[in-house]
Amino acid sequence: MKQAMVKEEGSSVLARELHSLLLNVRTLEVLGELDRQAPVEAIYERYSLWSWAGLRFARQRRIPFVLEMNAPLVEEQQTYRRLHLRRAAEAIELELLRHADSIVVPARELVEYIERRIGTCRRTMVFPNCADLELFAQPPDLPSSVRNALRNRFVVAFVGSLKPWHGVEILLHAFEALCERLPEAHLLIVGDGPLRSTVEEYAQRLGPDRVTSTGSVGHEEVAAWLSAADVGVAPYPALPNFYFSPLKVVEYQAAGLPVVASRIGQLRQLVKQGRNGFLVTPGDSKELSDVLRTLGENRKLGVRLGRSALRTARRSDWDRTAARLETLLEATGAEIKVPAESPERQGRVWG
Repeated sequence: MKQAMVKEEGSSVLARELHSLLLNVRTLEVLGELDRQAPVEAIYERYSLWSWAGLRFARQRRIPFVLEMNAPLVEEQQTYRRLHLRRAAEAIELELLRHADSIVVPARELVEYIERRIGTCRRTMVFPNCADLELFAQPPDLPSSVRNALRNRFVVAFVGSLKPWHGVEILLHAFEALCERLPEAHLLIVGDGPLRSTVEEYAQRLGPDRVTSTGSVGHEEVAAWLSAADVGVAPYPALPNFYFSPLKVVEYQAAGLPVVASRIGQLRQLVKQGRNGFLVTPGDSKELSDVLRTLGENRKLGVRLGRSALRTARRSDWDRTAARLETLLEATGAEIKVPAESPERQGRVWG
């Protein structure tokens, strides 16, 4: 019976992968239709596991193709989910990396990954994630009943998808220990994902006066919930290749919250120890609990760190990132106007 279930699951994975590959044909058709309505001047594509249509279309039209890569998806899929057509996925990723005119990544660690795949690449640029500063400066109001329930509590907030590699279970262990030492502690979890049932069981056991789990909410609601928090947490485990640029962290900062995050990857640059937050050992729930207790018992410290965190967030915003991207596209378009047979363009046309 078990073997039959595994075989059926493998067939479903293969079917989904083949379907995703076939979607490229329709994507090319749609891009052609859009181009006939108004000429497409550039393709900016967020890397997905099976997509090659954007690159093909850009090469056919000789327009810029910029690839945004947020994760090494082949490795991620293989590690955390199921991947049947691995060689095909690797081949598509390699083509995209080799032939994109520019590659935009949110963290330096992804530059290192790309260079392991294709060698030194001067076409790669780091555009770290930013926050919508205006939204977090003036967030929507929470219902008065919710805000009253959280008043006079020490609210520890986690925002994001509830996945194992986001450290949700580490946070739950840390918070349970915190509750024993800080009666006013309250855990706010904003998001949904595979560990939702684990969070709900935990919340039911500790009670509604201890845990609020919102499930999936709109982006504006995230800002509203964070306005009721005292600290934001990013408790990642000890991952061997931490390539994230966690949006939650810059949004915590934009909300004026001190951040407690794992000492890993880009977080070591975003969070400055004792200045706008604290860094803890990845996977160490006791250390996380101890730092949260320090902030809970010293609210003035949290306020001071939160003000510094807000200053950190104001150093970059999406408008500046969009301006950089616009400049990049213009420069790429100018380069592509070089005749295709010239040395500068050889080896960069999809064949």
